[in-house]
Amino acid sequence: MRASFTLALVLALGCGDDDDRADVDAFVADSAMPMDASSDGGSDDDAFIPDGGPEVCVREAAPADRARFVVVAHPFVPNYEVLALDTDGALTRPGTTFLMGKAAEAPIVFTADGEIGIVPQDDGSLGVFRIDASGDVDVVHASYEGEFYASRVVMDPDGNTAWVLDSQWRESGGGLYRIEFDCDGRIVNETMVAPSRLAYGMGFEADGSAIIAAKDILSTTLGPDVHRVDLTGPTVDASAEVFADDDWIVAGFDLTASHAFLGDNAGFSATPNSVAVVGLGETALQELQTVPVEDPASILASPFDDVVLVVSAFGDAIFEFGYDPGEPEPLTARGELSYTTRGPALPTVGTMLRRGSLEGLAFVAENVAVRRIQFEGGGVVTDLGPFELGEGLESIAGAIGVQP
Repeated sequence: MRASFTLALVLALGCGDDDDRADVDAFVADSAMPMDASSDGGSDDDAFIPDGGPEVCVREAAPADRARFVVVAHPFVPNYEVLALDTDGALTRPGTTFLMGKAAEAPIVFTADGEIGIVPQDDGSLGVFRIDASGDVDVVHASYEGEFYASRVVMDPDGNTAWVLDSQWRESGGGLYRIEFDCDGRIVNETMVAPSRLAYGMGFEADGSAIIAAKDILSTTLGPDVHRVDLTGPTVDASAEVFADDDWIVAGFDLTASHAFLGDNAGFSATPNSVAVVGLGETALQELQTVPVEDPASILASPFDDVVLVVSAFGDAIFEFGYDPGEPEPLTARGELSYTTRGPALPTVGTMLRRGSLEGLAFVAENVAVRRIQFEGGGVVTDLGPFELGEGLESIAGAIGVQP
């Protein structure tokens, strides 16, 4: 993925010479905001507990309608901030921050009960924290270093197992890893399930099959770009070639019941950046459509199957597409989202609520703000505007997640 936060840093500080760059490096290395949550240190001494260790905790989904918390990383401090989300969808800042590693461009995911949050950090480690009903945080693993170099984490439909994508070449450990947690949120099991080369995106179908964007996985070879994988085997049940150029890098990724959306934001590819639409047939995968979008950092598909939003980081834009699952080419360009107050500045990571009365409320991390967007159904999507976080390095937003 492109280093979008390099540009964010320039926006926050203004242009300068090499001395300015040295000052920034020193600031990032030395700065830390106060920590309002307790921590066990949770770093390199967090030993992996093999089979036969503590029992894995079973977690039930929390009520669909309740007050929640949104957690956003400030990667240039680095720290994390807890935002309170009320039942009307409004955000407030309780002032709670906590320290883990830098996390710039991947979503934070949560267990089904919303208690445990997991984020891939920029050094390949995982940050894991526990958040209670009042919003107080305990850091479980500030920097869990497994056998993987984590680039993305996806929660399993069971609500407790998490899947780590290591986006390296398989010779360097690239692939798909399953991790499990005890009731305190500590990682107690870690298993390499599927070796892969450059696995960038993953989502689950209703039957539990995984759709994975990767250059290869298990026994496949270079050529197909997206794969349906039965993780109980594991076996590859179907694959499809999507991008004409093999230098693609998938950043934005999302699924509906019938389609996968893959956003290629490679900076040195011979083909322009684009979003590809893949049909999820019962027995086969098929590339159906490709639409040009600059730097598609995140993709948000409406839970009502009528709109798809594509977040363009370098384009400083959020593009709106009508979505009709029954059409041979399901996406219809509508131009940029109609913004409230101001347009986005370096929008990157997007996440969405998919349950309860706030279903379809999405959050997009920007340079110094969190933007809220509401999918209404009926083809309507409304920008609720940026929730401003302040100015300067300490306010830049990176990784973001909302409790399910």
